[in-house]
Amino acid sequence: MESQVVPLKLGVRTQPPALTLIYQGGAGKERQRVMPIRFLNKFGSVDTVLKELKQRHKDHLEKVPNVRLEKMVRILQEVQKGRTVEEAVANLTKEYSVDPNQDLNKLDDEQLAKKKKVMNSSFEKNQLKPGDPGYEYDRQVEFDTSDKVEAGWDSPDEDFWS
Repeated sequence: MESQVVPLKLGVRTQPPALTLIYQGGAGKERQRVMPIRFLNKFGSVDTVLKELKQRHKDHLEKVPNVRLEKMVRILQEVQKGRTVEEAVANLTKEYSVDPNQDLNKLDDEQLAKKKKVMNSSFEKNQLKPGDPGYEYDRQVEFDTSDKVEAGWDSPDEDFWS
């Protein structure tokens, strides 16, 4: 059945907490599946909830990225804390986005792990694999080196041992 499920949209229902998946079934028909979220703690980690959810709905959630599922469950968690859905989405958009100018060395381990999940998900989504259109084995690209900037610390003129 897993090859027949093609996820189209994923959403949340706040009361009672649930994920709603709109997918294309084997016959090409659009279907909807509501997956209740059990044991969601508004201050705890969502890892156990995600593990249980993926185990219960394996066939339907297999092709949904883990980062997307985690973000949806975190939205439900923020709504339980008293925020509106719009406020929760705005807060989590900042939390689950990667700013190229942000210094990731200043983040704690938990925040860094989230940023890495987001970057990995983006990489996998854009990755070209054998069989994909535009895939080229052993692609070699020449870069313009006319604007090369000397760093100073690695210049060959100085002898390291002198």
